[in-house]
Amino acid sequence: MLPGMADEDEARVVITNADIAAAKRDWQLARSEGDRPARVEAAYDLYRRLVSAQAQQIADTFRETGALRGDQG
Repeated sequence: MLPGMADEDEARVVITNADIAAAKRDWQLARSEGDRPARVEAAYDLYRRLVSAQAQQIADTFRETGALRGDQG
């Protein structure tokens, strides 16, 4: 490992159900308040990317441990 670099476990970000819910609320709020289309699109894109990242994390965790975290899925 290079000096100053964290190992993989330290650098891993966990996407929780709360993160997904917050991103979804932000996207829905942007839509309902009639924000600029670019703002609505950016909020939706973040929500979509978080859902996708969490799905990958769930799959990785299950493959590694055979169990799921309580704050995912």
